[in-house]
Amino acid sequence: MKKSGIRLFTCLLAITLLLPVVTSCEKSFKRDDLIGTWAYQDNTKYTITFREDGTMGYTAPQETPYYTPTFTLEGIFIHIRVIIGSAAISDVVEIRSLTPTTLVIYYDGDLLFDGQSLNGEYVLLKR
Repeated sequence: MKKSGIRLFTCLLAITLLLPVVTSCEKSFKRDDLIGTWAYQDNTKYTITFREDGTMGYTAPQETPYYTPTFTLEGIFIHIRVIIGSAAISDVVEIRSLTPTTLVIYYDGDLLFDGQSLNGEYVLLKR
């Protein structure tokens, strides 16, 4: 009985000591930090705009936006939702880093309809 009591105490002590370390490592971003237009570092003709009303805009060469995605921010994740006709498509993007001038995101999602993949890390610059 004494051994199990010591183990329990040791376990609780370890959790108590690790809890501040784990919680201090948690990132959380504010929605206001995202608001604005961001351009891809490699090709500034492609932009993404996060608006205050929770909608997103985008620009691409020779392409007219066909839909208006919406977004919500939850910790380090941007949840994106697009409604096309009667279908709703949702996805998640991870924020790796966010400063007033640079946004680094990581996407790890499904293949696109044409079999291409957008997986990877992207650096966007504030315009």
